[in-house]
Amino acid sequence: MSRRHQIFQAARILSHRLGQAEVAHAFHGGFLATLLGVPRDTEELFCIVDRGFLSIRDALNEVENFTTVSSTWSNRMFATYAEPIPPVEIEIVQAGEGGPRQLNQTTIQILDDVPFLSPTEFLRAKIRAWAISAQAEDATDIAYVLARYWSVIDINRIPDDMERFVQTYPQSAPSWQALQARYE
Repeated sequence: MSRRHQIFQAARILSHRLGQAEVAHAFHGGFLATLLGVPRDTEELFCIVDRGFLSIRDALNEVENFTTVSSTWSNRMFATYAEPIPPVEIEIVQAGEGGPRQLNQTTIQILDDVPFLSPTEFLRAKIRAWAISAQAEDATDIAYVLARYWSVIDINRIPDDMERFVQTYPQSAPSWQALQARYE
């Protein structure tokens, strides 16, 4: 089984359990970018949830091969799926902190029965991450999603840091200008 398949399987199992517990959730991170077509390997996977961590821990309490650990220094939880070697780690964050405040049909897309952020919300989250850390991987994801999905992105949800991104990566200017032209 490929590593990509193992990571997706971990997301599918976590999504199934959260769905059973009626916890709204969506995945994002570099792994979503690879599902959308970015040609790179990454294991970066976040799960945004609309409930407290206790309900997440309860939802995963009796799931074989899943463990959870809460960070003592930040508002984060980590879920580890230990069946594959090496294990798959998924960082769990509260809605509004690592993505949209509300998870609904306008902020998520379903890929093979698993909820992921929509292109707009993914771009928004990646721009915010890039504005803080300026990592090349985030820039690659942003440039790809902007170039491929500019026609479905809601410009009203994109932070002002996008202008700085386009100045830093001028190859993204044509896609950004095309997106802006849709709203003129």
